[in-house]
Amino acid sequence: AKVHRETTGPEIWDDTDGTIDILISGVGTGGTVTGISQYIKGYPEGNLPPLKPSLYTVAVEPKEQMLLTEAKGGAKQGPQGPHKIQGMGAGLIPSVIDLNLIDEVLAVHSDDAMDTTRDLWMGGIPAGVSSGAIVNAAVQVCRRPENKDKVAVCIIPSFGERYFTHPMFEGIKEQATNLTKQPLPEPYDNTDFGFETSRG
Repeated sequence: AKVHRETTGPEIWDDTDGTIDILISGVGTGGTVTGISQYIKGYPEGNLPPLKPSLYTVAVEPKEQMLLTEAKGGAKQGPQGPHKIQGMGAGLIPSVIDLNLIDEVLAVHSDDAMDTTRDLWMGGIPAGVSSGAIVNAAVQVCRRPENKDKVAVCIIPSFGERYFTHPMFEGIKEQATNLTKQPLPEPYDNTDFGFETSRG
């Protein structure tokens, strides 16, 4: 959490000119959501005064593994167990996370996370599936009438090149595998371009 108190939190505060109202972040180790919230909401142990105690912090977890929801007094929904959102929902509540800073836990199903990730790719943002889950949650939060005109920041922590073996790419891999190979053109004669030999 320390690095996010010292870097990510100040960066978000500066980039939004202190107007941030809502933070949406996934929970892996819990360091990101905790550190940013400590910086903005205040962290007496670190001599950080509250900049905006009203910051609304949303933690995102897989719907198939709703441990944070349960820890905050909520009820699990649907079957619990394995999920496909790499980078979060490790089957435990991280010791780093400060649940007192979390105002809401939003659970996103793996299928919804993968759909949103595909949408991000098609929009030119090659993010990973955990980012898809976080953006999915952010869209839900921002669509609420009470959040109209509020400034929300969601953390996109993953880049997609690490996820090519993920099930969400199965369809694309199958299409690529079944493409008809085109014959290669005849090589150029390099003498046409001023070289002494025909092949280099």
